[in-house]
Amino acid sequence: MSQEAHTVIFTTISGVIGGITKAVSAKPLLMAITFGGLSTVVIYASASAVAGYLVKKLLDRLSKEVSEHFDSRKNNDHE
Repeated sequence: MSQEAHTVIFTTISGVIGGITKAVSAKPLLMAITFGGLSTVVIYASASAVAGYLVKKLLDRLSKEVSEHFDSRKNNDHE
């Protein structure tokens, strides 16, 4: 598994744990927390992490292509 995949997994898990801990630690809200509500938070946090990762990969690829384009133009100008 790549370094980026480990980062995504760690970020997702820590975000979910942090969100659940924050929700459970609020005493007045404790009675309003349901399994369905927690499940929804986990699903949205996971979906958000995946969407963020995909956007990052897309921007990395776009940046690489733009850099390669300008590098090839620069090399062609020197010939």
